[in-house]
Amino acid sequence: MLNSQVLRRYPSFATLGLPTLLLVIACDSGSTTDPVDLNGAGSAAGGAAPAAPGSAKNAALGMGKGFNIGQMFESTQHPPTLASASAKIDAYYAKGFRTVRIPVTWTEPTNGDTLVGDPLVGDVNRAHPRLQVISQVVDYALSKPELYVVLNAHHEAGLKQQSRAAVLERLWADIADVFAQRDHRLLFEILNEPHREDGSAMPAADLRDMTSKAYAKIRAVDPQRIVVIGGNQYFAASEVPAVWTDLNGVGGGDDPYLMATFHHYNPWTFCGDNQGTYDDAWTDADLSGPMDTMRNWASSVGKGMPVFIGEWGVGWGSRYTAFDCNNIRAWYQKFDKEFASVRSIPTVVWDDGGWFQIYDYAANTFANNLSDCIGGSCDWNGTERFNAGCQ
Repeated sequence: MLNSQVLRRYPSFATLGLPTLLLVIACDSGSTTDPVDLNGAGSAAGGAAPAAPGSAKNAALGMGKGFNIGQMFESTQHPPTLASASAKIDAYYAKGFRTVRIPVTWTEPTNGDTLVGDPLVGDVNRAHPRLQVISQVVDYALSKPELYVVLNAHHEAGLKQQSRAAVLERLWADIADVFAQRDHRLLFEILNEPHREDGSAMPAADLRDMTSKAYAKIRAVDPQRIVVIGGNQYFAASEVPAVWTDLNGVGGGDDPYLMATFHHYNPWTFCGDNQGTYDDAWTDADLSGPMDTMRNWASSVGKGMPVFIGEWGVGWGSRYTAFDCNNIRAWYQKFDKEFASVRSIPTVVWDDGGWFQIYDYAANTFANNLSDCIGGSCDWNGTERFNAGCQ
C-alpha cells in the first residue's frame, strides 16, 4: 500500500504503480541524493488550502528563465507521458530554469479525443487518462522547490473562431476546481494566441468579454491564484495595449494576482520557421522593442502589473538537421541575460523538440548548447557571428 502522506501530498500519483512512484519521489533533478520536499512543495495535503501565495510581482521575481513542454499535451508530436515530461523538467531544472509552461489543448481532439465531454460546453472530463497524466506532470513540477508552473488553454481553434465565451467560462471553472488544492506556484493562462483560423485577430471586445468570464470563475474558486491575460492574435507585444485599454473585468487594476504575457519572435524573418538562412543581421533594438512596449503598458494602464514572455526562440530546425549557427547562439545569449532579466521580465523559451529544439525528447538530453546560451554564456564554433552554420 502506498504511503498515505505521499498520496495526500501528490494526489495525482495515486494512479502510478509503487515502483514508478518510488522512482519519481527518489529522483529529483536526476539524483537520488536530492529527494522531493514532502513538507512544502507540490500540491496541498488532504484537502487543506494550498500554501500562502505571493503576489504576481513576487512570482515574477522568482520565475527567472523557463521553458515550455512543447508539442506534448497540445498536439501529438511527443508521447503525453509523465516519464517524458519529467525527464525534461529534471534536465532544465538542473540548469537553473525555474518556470515550466505546460500548453494543453482541451476542446479540440489530440491523441484521438478531447479533454472535455462536449467541445460546445467545455466540461472537463475529470476521469480522462490524459488529464491524469497532466495532473501528475503538474504535481511533479510543483514538487521541485521554487519551480513555477503555467497551465494554459492552447489550440482551441473552434472556441477561438466562434468566440465561445460560455465554453471558455465553463472550461476554467472546471480547471480551477480540478487544481484548486495545488500550490500557488501554479499559474493559469486563460487563452493562448486567440487568432481566428485564417490568422486574423479575435475582436478585442470578444477577448475582453471571454477573459472576464473565465477570470470570474477562477476567482470564485481561488481569489489568490495568479491569472495570466494576453493579446488577441499571436500574442505580439503590441496586442496587449490595443486590447487592454483598461482592466475592467479583470480586477480593475486592484488584483495583485494578475499577470500579462506576450510572445517574442521578433524579427519573425529571423525567428520564424522555414525563413531561409539564419545569417540575418538582427539588432539589439529587435530584442528590446517588444519588451519596452509591454513595460510601458504595464507601468501605465497595467498599473504596475508584472509581465512575462511565454514563448520565444528561433525555428532553426526548419532549415537545418543539425545546429551550429553562432548568430542564433548570440540571440539566445542576449535575450534573457542582457535584455529581459534587466527589465525584470521572466522568459519561457519555446522548445518543441522539433524546429525550435533545445531538448531531445527521444534521447532525454539536450540536443545543442542553447540552454547554456540562455544563461548568457556558451561555446561558439569559431568567433564569427555569421559562421558557416548560419548559411
